[in-house]
Amino acid sequence: MAAPTVVLLPVWGAGHLMPMLEAGKRLLTRGRCAVSLTVLAIPPPPTEELAADLDAYIRREEASGLDIRFVRLPAVEPPTDSRGIEEFVSRLVQLHAPHVRAAISSLSSPVAAFVIDFFCTTLLDVSRELAVPAYVYFTASAGMLALFLCLPSLHEEVTVQFEEMEGAVDVPELPPVPPSSLPTPVMDKNSPNYTWFVYHGRRFAEADGIIVNTSAEL
Repeated sequence: MAAPTVVLLPVWGAGHLMPMLEAGKRLLTRGRCAVSLTVLAIPPPPTEELAADLDAYIRREEASGLDIRFVRLPAVEPPTDSRGIEEFVSRLVQLHAPHVRAAISSLSSPVAAFVIDFFCTTLLDVSRELAVPAYVYFTASAGMLALFLCLPSLHEEVTVQFEEMEGAVDVPELPPVPPSSLPTPVMDKNSPNYTWFVYHGRRFAEADGIIVNTSAEL
């Protein structure tokens, strides 16, 4: 039987694809279990520069000699009415659900885990359908993760815009957060970007685990 594979699903940005793949490579070189990596590559928005950069990066990694296989997903028609990058990426990923399901189903190796970018929580449904353990790979800080996990409850508790609050925002495990220090997508509760952040934060709890780059002492 073929060795199990860990399926990675990053989005195309350098701050998402590269950190996730580097973590996967450490699993290959330092892990105690024999596994391979399968990377599902979402095509970037149709600009020549982005596509060329992604292709060059994939070629370099394919030549690394490590047990990494890239599966290029088919392109989809991107949304044209998004009001921000957070909404755009989240909706574009959602459109790839049938391709992701087909790609995982067609693998000859058993899938040990499905690791997704934090913009890809809509695809937790695919992991559930295929009975594959799913993990969210969170590329930002542990503090930002704490905010994401708390955001659904904050959305219910705070009925005004955060900047209209009196006092600081209470996020468990963090010191009081001044509303002005919150990330830009969170500042406008009427924005679809904010709605997507709340959605992702809520769905994090459905994953089998969350992988975040932090220190053991935290």
